[in-house]
Amino acid sequence: MGSRLVQRRLLTGLLTGPLTCRRSGNHNLGMNVYIIEIHRPIALATRCHMESLFNDVRYAFRTLARSPVFAAIAIITIGLGIGANTAIFSVVNAVLLRPLPYDQPDRLVYVWGELRNRNIEYWPASPFDLTDFREQGTQFEALAGVFTGQSSLTGGDGDPVQVEFGGVTPNFLSVLGVRPAIGRDFVPEDAEPIGQNADPNAVPPAAVLMSHGLWLRRFGGDSAAIGRTLEVGGNAVEIIGVMPRGFKLFVPAGTGLSSNVDLWFAPRIDFDNWPTRANVIFSVFGRLKPGASLEQAQSEMDGIAARIREEDQLSETSGYYVRITPMQRDITQHVRPLVLALLGAVGFVLLIACANVSNLLLVRASAREREVAIRSALGGDRGRLIRQMLVESGVLALAGGVVGLALAWGGIQLLLALRPADLPRLEAVGIDFIVLVFTLLAALGAALLFGIIPALQASKPHLADSLGERGQTSARTKQRLVRNGIVVLEVALSLVLLIGAGLMVRSFVELQRVRPGFNPENLLTFGVQLPFARYQEAEQRANFVRTLDERIESLPGVESTSAAFPLPLDGVFSSGRYGTEEALTDETAYGQADYRFVLPDYFETMETRLLAGRTFNEADFADSAAVVLIDRRLAELTWPGESPVGKRMLIRVTTNDAQWVEVIGVVEHQRSQTLAADGRETVYFTTRYVGDPGGLIWMVRSVIPPERLADQIRAAVAEMDPLLPLADVRTMAEYVNEARAPTRFALILIGVFSVVALVLAAVGLYGVISYVVRQRTAEIGVRIAFGAESGKILGLVLRQGLTLTAMGLAVGLVAAFWVTRFMESLLVGIAPSDPVTFAGIAVLFVAIATAACLVPARRAARVDPVVALREE
Repeated sequence: MGSRLVQRRLLTGLLTGPLTCRRSGNHNLGMNVYIIEIHRPIALATRCHMESLFNDVRYAFRTLARSPVFAAIAIITIGLGIGANTAIFSVVNAVLLRPLPYDQPDRLVYVWGELRNRNIEYWPASPFDLTDFREQGTQFEALAGVFTGQSSLTGGDGDPVQVEFGGVTPNFLSVLGVRPAIGRDFVPEDAEPIGQNADPNAVPPAAVLMSHGLWLRRFGGDSAAIGRTLEVGGNAVEIIGVMPRGFKLFVPAGTGLSSNVDLWFAPRIDFDNWPTRANVIFSVFGRLKPGASLEQAQSEMDGIAARIREEDQLSETSGYYVRITPMQRDITQHVRPLVLALLGAVGFVLLIACANVSNLLLVRASAREREVAIRSALGGDRGRLIRQMLVESGVLALAGGVVGLALAWGGIQLLLALRPADLPRLEAVGIDFIVLVFTLLAALGAALLFGIIPALQASKPHLADSLGERGQTSARTKQRLVRNGIVVLEVALSLVLLIGAGLMVRSFVELQRVRPGFNPENLLTFGVQLPFARYQEAEQRANFVRTLDERIESLPGVESTSAAFPLPLDGVFSSGRYGTEEALTDETAYGQADYRFVLPDYFETMETRLLAGRTFNEADFADSAAVVLIDRRLAELTWPGESPVGKRMLIRVTTNDAQWVEVIGVVEHQRSQTLAADGRETVYFTTRYVGDPGGLIWMVRSVIPPERLADQIRAAVAEMDPLLPLADVRTMAEYVNEARAPTRFALILIGVFSVVALVLAAVGLYGVISYVVRQRTAEIGVRIAFGAESGKILGLVLRQGLTLTAMGLAVGLVAAFWVTRFMESLLVGIAPSDPVTFAGIAVLFVAIATAACLVPARRAARVDPVVALREE
């Protein structure tokens, strides 16, 4: 009896689930029955569902295997879209999304000064400023300062080399949450001041931390390097540690800071006796306290900046403010528009690919009407049919994802080869777990996008038509509207991409036309940094410079030579104020200009045009005459409609006090920071104004390929001082090419994506018109049989294709007018709504669409009416 009861309850459990378990009076039996009655149906249902899904997958593979051409086209099409998205997402992931490799990087911020009346966004801090920030700020756990430069390095295993150094406050690494790989961190004693000195280069550091790369190159990774001595800038320093592998300080573009630092040291300067607040050296970053918000910290810094303006007249007249920006946002904000524009472009490519495959599936669904009708007549419900078709779409999409990964790998190599120098963190770009997850989600999303409409359409068969004698009917009106709507969408999306590419082409052409203010051809540049410890006297440095200039000019093939600091387009800036008599009574009348210190023949060597007056001569350098040259931009701003030659102006170079100088000439404006914008006006000084600096960038104009001079120049420098290395031996044309690199990078990628989109749209249009021609073959045969001319048949088909094109163009032009506004920061010398580009791309698209429709149209015009009617 008990056995029969259990059997009955087991059977009941399979049918009704957990209800029977409540009737059991035996706790142990009830529990056993409960377990069986609940889990067996779920397990059975799950197993049945999995088997059904497995059968759907097998059926999908069999179905697609019977149509290999269709499957290959669909997989390659969707693979192109997924591959492009995966490649660009790998950049987005590495540059914008991946946290910085520091401890709790979301709490790290940069603290920048702004001179709003001088149009300067990244103004460093003086030791006085940094002290005020630390003492008056309560929202920061700690604040640190850093500056970078170049110096010579000797010692260890290797020849003398030029290295990038970073001067930092002793808490630099602790603020970042980083520890040396070996050795120790800086301690306050390493930065013990040595007298009052405003030049950190004149104060020898006591200890240095080496980058991991320099440690490997110089000491072969030997831990015994710790405690050894190197000579940096002519000063003996002790190696106290080695940075972790791959460590770098990520810095915003346009700040003059280098992120590829080889040596770190704590400058031994006296914060309390710093000369003036205007003598700025430190770029400041900090770590917010736990719970402190960016808004609270910004509000506090606003108050500190206001107090500084009250105490310091120069800060007041310059419009000094303080801006706090999260570190990750700060280092990526200049490339964010570019990266997001590329992500939007590849998103359009994926949508167009999905639309293309969706149309292929719609056409294929029409060919499978009889199969679907039979399955429906035998009891197959609509949900089951939809699932089967979505499984087929999923198989296509996953196969496309595999193809896309292969294409993405190749695309990433192309991205790395084309990358502009100012695109940060590209070394982290690659296919990792996050990118793989994105690819999977993109494939699944694509399957839903291109599969849902065909599945919904095909799952509602007209049984009477599908199973009738004709076996297959012409496309129903609704299906035709869906297919046409998808083509219109493809055309619109492709047009937006093409207009974007057209704008980038126009921008690049404009950028090519920009004259940088000098002739970069046949111009070799290099740097020589004189160690302060061995060249302490200004006369020593001047003699070295004079002798080197003579030796280089005597080399065969050299036309002229000179030197300057900084060099145009090298990313370094030096600026100061200037004014006229009006500034004596009104401090706000001062302007801000770039300062450039040059040797004789600078303008002749750079081939910068002299517009008025004269350039510097030897007497200007020998006598330290108070004379300057200005560029055309400053002349037009300060003395519009007048000749500035012979006029006086106020400038400040090394002190807070302004001094009078005479303008002896006006030259063409040189682009200093970028080719995309004019930049600030420029004042040119002789090098004597800064005591003949030891770090100059040389330029050599030659009548032979400039690269051939590098070894001869290196030998000439070695003869004068074998411990002096050459740095940054490059042609000036390379600087110009780097300035064009971001625009060229965007142009190439958006151009490639636009071509892919155009091809996909043209193929989609061709496919739809071809399908329409096949469906209307009998009608066309009748028309021809009744005397219709081939030209009219051709026009009939072309009109249908061009009607779809015109609708897509109308939608695309409106969309492009809105979308291209987000490209404004990428464009040079051209408006986002440039009518010439819009009209030109529209005409180009019409021509390509006509060509795509012409093939099926000509086929329709050649239909044999007898054959067409017999087949029908």
